[in-house]
Amino acid sequence: MLKTIESKSQEQQIRDLSSHNNEPEWMLQKRLASFDVFKSSQMPDFVYGSNIKMDIGLDFGKIDADSNKTNIKISNSNKNIIIENFSDALKNHEAILKEKLMSIVPAADKFTAFHNAFLNNLTLVYIPENTDAKEPIELTSSINSNSVEHLIIFAEDNVKITFVDTSKSMNENKAYRSRIAEIFTGKNSIVNYEDAQLLNENSFNFSVKRASAGADSAISWMDCCIGSKTTLSEVTTLLNGCGASVKNHGIFFGSNQQQFCLSARSIHNAPKTFSDILTKGALAGSGKCIYGGLIKIKENAFGSEGHQKEDVLLLSRNAAAASIPNLEINNNEVKCTHGASIGRIDREKLFYMMSRGLNEKQAEQEYVKGFFEELMKKMQVKNLRDNMYKMIGGIG
Repeated sequence: MLKTIESKSQEQQIRDLSSHNNEPEWMLQKRLASFDVFKSSQMPDFVYGSNIKMDIGLDFGKIDADSNKTNIKISNSNKNIIIENFSDALKNHEAILKEKLMSIVPAADKFTAFHNAFLNNLTLVYIPENTDAKEPIELTSSINSNSVEHLIIFAEDNVKITFVDTSKSMNENKAYRSRIAEIFTGKNSIVNYEDAQLLNENSFNFSVKRASAGADSAISWMDCCIGSKTTLSEVTTLLNGCGASVKNHGIFFGSNQQQFCLSARSIHNAPKTFSDILTKGALAGSGKCIYGGLIKIKENAFGSEGHQKEDVLLLSRNAAAASIPNLEINNNEVKCTHGASIGRIDREKLFYMMSRGLNEKQAEQEYVKGFFEELMKKMQVKNLRDNMYKMIGGIG
């Protein structure tokens, strides 16, 4: 069960957490300001139409952020890349933390405000200019209880890195996991971020990944959402420099009672920026998903281009999905497209595969693998790609 924090006031818990970490005064004030937003914010409703309503069943008063027992392992063979935990980052790079922490993911709603007030685990990844990381940085979070984790990636000019972020459960315990990643790039940098969420189906997963891209920089997201009972996930790129680009790719698969509320957004704040959002998902059992996509092109983002598409495959009668693609265009010199589809397995194609010797289960598995193939090929890390093929091949 989730431990209660009602025996100690939440504000006192924040002060104790800050004191335990030997945090400077500015950090405590950030926490307390976030807590003020938390207290005044209402819990959002997750409802779409008449047939999809997500049962959140979450009481923030029963989430003990002090119970963090997350085991984080980091693999990094690039000697000039600095990776520090919260304590070391405060000692060695306080100026970066003070400037960047919570700057593009401020306390704006109930969930981000709770996170920023109670964060108990922070990792800073600092990549100096002109770094070409030949090997990916791999971070694995093994969740044992409630966890409020924050990641800051600060890449200077002319940087190229791939970051692989994997989260999994150490047991079948109930847990609340909150994870925010803030990524900042300088000019002419390339950041590839591949995330695999594989938590147990007793977990509640809240995730925000947001990047600020400098001039002529490129962000590539691969967001694989497979685990947890309930996931609220947002991936947003702020295209702040002229010529910046993003490829935002996502995969989700839900079965049993799993439910997802997913958001993918590209905000074009500068001229000649490019974005491509492509999400594919499959739902079995009583799985449900509400998906929202947004391409927003600001007034001065002339010559920009944005595309978004989402496809959902329903594998059972009780599965349900809703897709809500949006375009907000505030100048005329742009090129944009959007689309969404929700459908079921093509029985004629299934019959054809069965006529070639596959049984029904095997044919369905091959059909689903083919559905995801376009995105699987875009995964840059072979181990992650192989693991995802294995998981999707085991459905049905």
